[in-house]
Amino acid sequence: TLKPGDTVIEATSGNTGIAVAMMCAQRGYDCVITMAEPFSVERRKLMRMLGAKVIVTPKAGKGTGMVEKAAELAEKHGWFLCHQFETEANWKFHEATTGPEIINDIKAAGAKLDYWVT
Repeated sequence: TLKPGDTVIEATSGNTGIAVAMMCAQRGYDCVITMAEPFSVERRKLMRMLGAKVIVTPKAGKGTGMVEKAAELAEKHGWFLCHQFETEANWKFHEATTGPEIINDIKAAGAKLDYWVT
């Protein structure tokens, strides 16, 4: 069980990290975010503004590198790792909400979806 003063760590490309940083700030947890170098500098700044420590991992490691670094630090320090990329609820939520939102926005713009990359 998390308690004030505990540390939450998560690997992110941005949006989930911002949400985790907000939650940690509101509930009194320390927050550490690992994020690969190519990802948004603006998101890093926002997470830091919310009180998170952001650790930038090398570009060469891509997303895998940031996930591995978060797991390594969680294990080493006993921190709570969120596991967004290993949580079934994560992709199910995107399938149920994000996907349809994108399709609806494309239709509303009168555009056509040409490609889907996963």
